[in-house]
Amino acid sequence: MITFAGLMALSWPVATDAKRQMYLSRHCVRVSDDDASIANYTTHSMPEWAAPTGPFQGWCTSGGLDIMKKTGKDLVESFGVDPKRARFFSDPGYVRDTDTAFALMQGMGIKHAAIDFDTDLFNPPCANFDPLQFAADVRARFAVAPLPGDYKTDLRELQEIIGVGPAGRLEDIDGLDAGIVYDDGGLPAGGAKVMAQFGQSILYAYASNIPFLDVTQEQINKFTAWHAWSVNGIFDDNTAIANQQTWLLRRILDGLKTESTTNIYAAHDANVAAFASLLGLKWNAPPYAPAETKGELKPTPPGCGLLFEFDDENDGAVTVTFVYRVFDHSNEFQLSHSEVARFESMSEFEQTIASGLKKFSGAEECFNKAADPVLV
Repeated sequence: MITFAGLMALSWPVATDAKRQMYLSRHCVRVSDDDASIANYTTHSMPEWAAPTGPFQGWCTSGGLDIMKKTGKDLVESFGVDPKRARFFSDPGYVRDTDTAFALMQGMGIKHAAIDFDTDLFNPPCANFDPLQFAADVRARFAVAPLPGDYKTDLRELQEIIGVGPAGRLEDIDGLDAGIVYDDGGLPAGGAKVMAQFGQSILYAYASNIPFLDVTQEQINKFTAWHAWSVNGIFDDNTAIANQQTWLLRRILDGLKTESTTNIYAAHDANVAAFASLLGLKWNAPPYAPAETKGELKPTPPGCGLLFEFDDENDGAVTVTFVYRVFDHSNEFQLSHSEVARFESMSEFEQTIASGLKKFSGAEECFNKAADPVLV
């Protein structure tokens, strides 16, 4: 019997020498790194992750690894990714990226394959960080980023769910009748920050089948959207974050033009989000952002990715597809996807890259150095 996944595999074009694919993946569902800072705002226990916690830990949960294995399988069955051509790259600074690459590999049915660790690829030495520019970019982004809901209404709803912990009521953090407040660096503070952090922990626990709070699917999606808003304000249209992607962008461009392998890069939400800034991409990823935000928030749920495809033999177009998992505990695993860009030729794709690089100070120069990485 031919399953739905089988039909998808038959209908989706398989990679050939003329058609090349490159895939940039966010890592697995991981342990939340915010629990320690929000635990006093609730009367409930925080999730028992059964994995190392704390800043810069954030290992994959057991459920998160299982999702990435199924993601690898579906990339083969529904998107035509050829395991025989797959080559894996991982940001070496985080265990969760390496584990994500291994899990994707297992899901693709690959028994043994090397993983390339390249620090400069994910953090080019020419990508300088200017804290003043970073703060200015963050303020500018939050000034225009659409809110995913009514702040006070959603804050009160979260308060009912979590109870009033030792740290007091969420609305009292902001001050009497205050709206969203921001810190000196332009980042959300007070109740908005706490709500976004709870949104992350709620989604990660739910996706990992770890008990945490009594919430509906609708509430999970609502507070996840607040987390999407909070990270979008940091990653979107940010000079430092965009500069960090320049060598990875160059590698994907060169791979689409010349390589016989399908390169799979295990990285972070910042990587995916910054590619959207450089290429002018938008997506809603239902149900993780309200339709009213018109693709401006660009949620990057764990395990999501950007699939780049170039078919030199047929129409010569370059397409970019946003791929992600809706965490709904469905028995049938199938990735959701939407085409977010189509460039009618490689030349048009390169022109878009060139225009995107010019938006960010230093990005064009750093991108050009990727052709010869010894020139730092």
